Amino acid sequence: MKLSKFTRGSLKLALCVGIVFNFQFPILNSASAQEDSTGRLTLVVENHHFFKDNEYGLKRMDGYTLPGFYFRPRIAWQVEKRVHLEVGAHWLNFWGAHAYPTMISYTSAHPTWSDTSARVHVQPWVQARVDFAPWIAVVIGNLDNRHGHGLPTPLYNRELSYAADPEAGVQMLVDCPWIDIDAWADWREFIFDRSKHQEQFYVGTATHLKLPLGKGWTLYSPLYLLAQHTGGEGLDTPVYLHTKNKVNFGFGAGVRYEEGDFGADLEVLGLRFKQQRDTSIHFSSGWAFSPTLRLRWRSIGFEANWWDGENFIPLMGCAHYSNKSLNDNNITFDRIQNLTLKLQYKWRGFHACSVMTEAEMIHYFPYTQYEVGMPPEERGHATMVATGIHVMLNPTITLKR
Repeated sequence: MKLSKFTRGSLKLALCVGIVFNFQFPILNSASAQEDSTGRLTLVVENHHFFKDNEYGLKRMDGYTLPGFYFRPRIAWQVEKRVHLEVGAHWLNFWGAHAYPTMISYTSAHPTWSDTSARVHVQPWVQARVDFAPWIAVVIGNLDNRHGHGLPTPLYNRELSYAADPEAGVQMLVDCPWIDIDAWADWREFIFDRSKHQEQFYVGTATHLKLPLGKGWTLYSPLYLLAQHTGGEGLDTPVYLHTKNKVNFGFGAGVRYEEGDFGADLEVLGLRFKQQRDTSIHFSSGWAFSPTLRLRWRSIGFEANWWDGENFIPLMGCAHYSNKSLNDNNITFDRIQNLTLKLQYKWRGFHACSVMTEAEMIHYFPYTQYEVGMPPEERGHATMVATGIHVMLNPTITLKR
């Protein structure tokens, strides 16, 4: 596979970030690195039931509802003290769905095209994890993405963690008192020789340089990189398909305070978007400015985000933050400004079960809509809302100590 200079540069940047900082992180939730449980076999049953109602509208994106669940049973084997293997299956189901696309990974907002379909959407789950030290691990197979890779909401739609196919590829995790990194490659579409469709993969890294100040205060500097590559060689297509590349890059500063049950974060980001050869997008680069305030108290979480962007497309984020319509490739928007408020409550009344409710409000400030062949159209204020409820079960049974 030959990559363009643009793609090679993006991949090198992601790799360099990983190499420079990969000796700095402790791994969260890494029991294998803390105790010698060699030979242990555990049955892990992960089940997430969700009902998410997105009351959206206008030309930017349509509303949609996500009623369903994923069921992920797997056998976890502690091969050695720092070597962990999981084998199982991931079953994604939407109530009322009669067929699922089988060619390209299923996404939450809308299904991608497919030349085949199946009544049941089940994929293998296989994950190998090696903890080289208590602060660094490598994962191959299905990726660890319990927390959205540490990406902020505008860059990562949280629905992808439960209403889309699980990610798979290679990942490096590092975590220590002054830096944490999640660097990964998610291989979305594999191609055989003479394939009729292009390969597609994502690479990304979320890095936080941290400076503890004492008494619960921490200064940090986030660095985010997401790149999407669509291409491949030896394709059997009637026309030549160009290699396409898109990149989101963000950096900024943040401050965090934590004491007891209370926590607060204020993060300010500057972001850039770049793309090559995607003719469905009428601009090649853009920018955004995005401060976010997060508050946590016990089981209650609150988030307020301001978004100011022009010619920007979030690769894994929601279309609220995009200057291109999700509904029509011929529609774009000038500088957009949004205020997003989120409220979340998680109830943990049982050992292996939790219930989470969420409410969200997205307010659009006035903007101009551009449609090919039509005069510009002024759009006024508009407010969108979304609500959801989630029941998450995660029982474990020790089969062999």
